[in-house]
Amino acid sequence: MGLLFLALAQAVMVSVARDVAESAAEEGLRVARARQGTFAQGQAAASSFAQGEPVLRAPAVAVSGTNTITVRVSGSAPSLLPGVNITVSRTARGARERFTTPGPA
Repeated sequence: MGLLFLALAQAVMVSVARDVAESAAEEGLRVARARQGTFAQGQAAASSFAQGEPVLRAPAVAVSGTNTITVRVSGSAPSLLPGVNITVSRTARGARERFTTPGPA
């Protein structure tokens, strides 16, 4: 019974860490893909979000792309077993926002 509880608690921590990584990646993407947004701003936004949630340990953020922006957030989930490292990584992608004017019909 105790082992089942530990397994369930571990699964919840991994799931929450994945959710935090995904939300951080989406926040970084939102900032980086904006018209005046930069990779550095997107990376800072994702890092700030990820570091605000203690369940994602040692978050790392990478932003890349030109027309399609990719933000990858990785880190580790807390482990109930000593010496076990559970890596978590999530990626968000989206087109860079650009404004166009209507052409001749």
